Amino acid sequence: MKKKPQLIPLLNFFAETLRETLEESGLSQAEIARRCGIPAPHLTQMKQGKRRCTPEYDLRLSCFFGIPAGMWMNLQLDYEFMRADREKGEAIRKEVQPCAA
Repeated sequence: MKKKPQLIPLLNFFAETLRETLEESGLSQAEIARRCGIPAPHLTQMKQGKRRCTPEYDLRLSCFFGIPAGMWMNLQLDYEFMRADREKGEAIRKEVQPCAA
């Protein structure tokens, strides 16, 4: 049986950026959660990469931190795409026949 090469762990850009942003804000996480209207346990889980960003949470965080809406979701989707490609990309590319235009 062929052994898979060891891969570098993927960085969850959403969780990492959220963690850094929360730390740099100078406010407590509980205060940020309260002011954003996000349950504190959800914010903790998002920061740990255990909960996905939703469009509503993206809007709330974007409004609070004054950044363009959609940034958090884009980070989340980038991570999920890289993970899917790593886990299933090779098999999908073998399985799916390209459309001959």
